[in-house]
Amino acid sequence: MSTPTADNNSQQTEQQKVQAMLQACAEGNIPLAQSLIEQSLQQSMPPIIASLQDEKTGISPLMVAADGGHFELCKILLEYGAPWNAVDRRGKCAGNYATERQHWHVVDLLVDAGTKAELILGAAIRHSMQMSGGGEAGGGGGIMDHSAAATVGHQYPNAPPRPVDHEPCTKPDYLSHKVRYNAANTALLDQDDDAIMMEWERPLMEAHASIITGNSQRNKIVLNVGFGMGIIDTALQKLEPAMHYIIEAHPDVYRKMVHDGWDKKSNVRVCFGRWQDEMPK
Repeated sequence: MSTPTADNNSQQTEQQKVQAMLQACAEGNIPLAQSLIEQSLQQSMPPIIASLQDEKTGISPLMVAADGGHFELCKILLEYGAPWNAVDRRGKCAGNYATERQHWHVVDLLVDAGTKAELILGAAIRHSMQMSGGGEAGGGGGIMDHSAAATVGHQYPNAPPRPVDHEPCTKPDYLSHKVRYNAANTALLDQDDDAIMMEWERPLMEAHASIITGNSQRNKIVLNVGFGMGIIDTALQKLEPAMHYIIEAHPDVYRKMVHDGWDKKSNVRVCFGRWQDEMPK
C-alpha cells in the first residue's frame, strides 16, 4: 500500500519529467526530447510524456515546441500522440502559439494533424458501427475501440485506452454532450474544455473560402458542413454567394446560429441535423 510520502514523491518526479520535457521542447532539443519519450514508452504506449501538461499553466510540450517554431520536434510529438487541440489555462492551443509567432509551417502541420485525426476517428466509428450492426455514434449503437482511434502517426493496436484527458476532442458522443463558446468568443470548447474550433484558424478558413469559390468569385452556390464558430461561413458571406447552405448537427451550436441571426439572412439556408440526413433532402 502506498504512503502519502511515496505518492508525493511520485508526483514530484512526474512534474520534474514534465518540466524537463518542456525545457527540451522550448530549446528544440530533439535528442533530449526523444530520450524522455523513450523512457516514457517503458511505462505507457503511446508515451504519456508527450501529452502531459504543466499543472499550473496547462502548457504542453507541443505548445512550447510550436511557440519556438520547432517543426521537426512538433512532428515527433504528434507522431507520439500529443493532442493537437489541447488548451492551456488561458484557453490557448498549439495553433495559437504558432500563429502568434507566425510559424506558418508549424500551423500547416497542426492543421494537417487535426484533419487526419478527424478522418481516423471517423473511420473507427464507421467500423465500430458496421461491426455492431449499425446505429449512430453516441446513440448507443456501437462501442468505439479506443485503440482504433489512435492519434496520427505511430499506431499502437495493443495499447490500453488513454485517460480521458488525452483523448481527441471530436468524440463519438460529441452530439450528446454540451459545448460552449468562451467569454471572448475566440474558442468553441467541448465538455472537457478541449478545443473544437479556435480563432487562430481564421486565416486558413478565409483562404479555404477563397479557394472553394474559385478565387473569390461572387454569386456562387456554397455548402459548409459544421458551423463551429462561423469562421468560414463569415468569410463566404463576404464573397456574396447566390445561395449559402450550412449544415449543423449540434444543438448548442445551432442555437448560437439562430441567436446570431444566421437563419434570417436572405441567401442562407440553415439545415439542422447530421449531414448524412440533410444532404439527401
